Amino acid sequence: MKFIIKSKEIKISDELNSYIEKRIGKLEKFLEDIDPELLEATVEFEKIIGRQKQGEIFEAHVNLKFPGKFFRSEVRGENFFSMIDDAKEELEVEIRKHKTKKETLFIRGARSFKKLYGLSPLARFRKK
Repeated sequence: MKFIIKSKEIKISDELNSYIEKRIGKLEKFLEDIDPELLEATVEFEKIIGRQKQGEIFEAHVNLKFPGKFFRSEVRGENFFSMIDDAKEELEVEIRKHKTKKETLFIRGARSFKKLYGLSPLARFRKK
């Protein structure tokens, strides 16, 4: 997986870079059927200027691109490490949703095929 880490007016430490690569890199296990060289993760940090009195608030945008699909997560917080964890969880949910949708469409197609050719009396689908 290729990582692109950007920031606006913020210094990013080597420790944070390695943490990003470790945490976001774990998403590869959900995308096993895709070549790892085609995966690209872009992480952008920026400081939000506003009326916050509690301290500095930061925003992280994490984009995960691969051929034919694009996932995005936007997280706000004070701690970079917790923001990366939250973004990873959001992306994981999106990837699982995408995979289950793909599998469901395949199963529905197989069920229709079985019904069409009379291969299984248990094959069900709605008649229009």
